[in-house]
Amino acid sequence: MKTNIALIGMAGAGKSSVGLELARLLNLAFVDVDNLIEEDQGLPLQEVLQATGLHGFRALEEKVLLALERKNHVIATGGSAIYSGAGMEHLKKSACLVLLDVALPVLEERVGDFAARGLVKEGGQSFAQLFAERQPLYRDHADLIVSCNQRSVSEICRFIQDWWQQGQCAG
Repeated sequence: MKTNIALIGMAGAGKSSVGLELARLLNLAFVDVDNLIEEDQGLPLQEVLQATGLHGFRALEEKVLLALERKNHVIATGGSAIYSGAGMEHLKKSACLVLLDVALPVLEERVGDFAARGLVKEGGQSFAQLFAERQPLYRDHADLIVSCNQRSVSEICRFIQDWWQQGQCAG
């Protein structure tokens, strides 16, 4: 049986905010993969990305995902975690993957200056291009897709809570 919920989605989708509230609601522990990477490297995420480069960061992120052995957790993944097929498959063994689906204009407003955000992207790639590249990957892996555009964090959490408690992702 799957005992974890892993949140996936773009930067600005609310994975950390929803994750913390959802964990509290469901009486689960919370872990943020970005924080695990920072702890592993002893540096802020932006500095890790600068030091390792795109491919180095993805390899590091995959290593952290594959090392995750948690039970009864809400897991906030990094937006680029979706590029690790092995990492996603590892997560799916113990977690239901929930996509926090947010429209591009809403994400752009939330993220603001994405150049300063530390997004894992190809050089010169726009936020819209990154969004278009990642959306199909998120959708392919998601057990549940939650439209978050017109919902508050509390509403999103209650929706996921209802789905979870109905046992729709028993594994």
